[in-house]
Amino acid sequence: MIRAYVPEDNQMRAMTADATGVPADAIWIDVINPTREEELAVERLCEIEMPTREEMREIEVSSRLYAEDGATFLTASVVFGLDGGKPGFAPVTFILAGSRLITLRYSEPKSFAIFAAKLCRETLRAAPEEFEKPSAGNGRPQTAETILIGLLETVIDRVADILETVSADLDGIGDDIFSSSDRKKPTKTGDFKSLLRRIGAVGDLTSRIRESLATLDRLLPFLQLTLDARKAVSKDSKPRVKAMARDVHSLNDFVAFLSNKTVFLLDTTVGMISIEQAAIIKIFSVAAVAFLPPTLIASVYGMNFEHMPELTWTYGYPLAIVLMIVSAVVPMIFFRIKNWL
Repeated sequence: MIRAYVPEDNQMRAMTADATGVPADAIWIDVINPTREEELAVERLCEIEMPTREEMREIEVSSRLYAEDGATFLTASVVFGLDGGKPGFAPVTFILAGSRLITLRYSEPKSFAIFAAKLCRETLRAAPEEFEKPSAGNGRPQTAETILIGLLETVIDRVADILETVSADLDGIGDDIFSSSDRKKPTKTGDFKSLLRRIGAVGDLTSRIRESLATLDRLLPFLQLTLDARKAVSKDSKPRVKAMARDVHSLNDFVAFLSNKTVFLLDTTVGMISIEQAAIIKIFSVAAVAFLPPTLIASVYGMNFEHMPELTWTYGYPLAIVLMIVSAVVPMIFFRIKNWL
């Protein structure tokens, strides 16, 4: 599918295109899960060769950030699927080809939908050749560069929002872990399984975000060099890229903090499981020790020897019962005094 964003009546209008006709005046061409015919249509219009899905997954920097045929190719991993409960991340390629921005993706990050809705609401102002001059119009001048910067800003803002959610989830997990330690009753095994699943999900999401931020951290300096080489760039573009770089660095620090907190909570949960298991084993050990003397007494009087004087006593049987009860109670009292129970 191809979504083309075309300036019309001082606003950006989104339209769906196909392989037979991509608007030539489109500033942003968003290519989503394209067919080969759609790829060829965009390649003919923009005079570029789009990377394949396998090439987008390459981890070498030279395969993700490069210039070719007068166009600049930038690939970053973007997190998606958080709202659906199955977060993941997939590569997205941003292509600056002349006066157009082409985005190639095989996923549906929410940041793209947020930015597209915002873009179509804004009012356009100055023409591209007037970017260096002051303008009294409303909104922000839209070119391929400014759209790319705005899109990356939305991606980074979305990552920040996700990290805030992750931080809140970790706080909730911590409260559940430490509140369970205050209970007198032992925690159920299912509760610990649930905690471990939650911690694992948060840890997996944090690692994906860290990888996404790493790709953005490599992309922004290359973008800065690209903007330096391009002439028709708005005056605030470079400061915005520098601000994004600072944001990415601060988010990386926050991700490191969340990773350490996740490891701490995981270790705490495992420790709580060990404590609960030790408490259960202690109960069995105490029970075994408490019932050992009565078992010994019962074993003695269960022998079938002919000459056992206690067997002929009138009160021999109740005496043996009392003796077994006392031998079981005395160890329990001793354990209670020692605070072993």
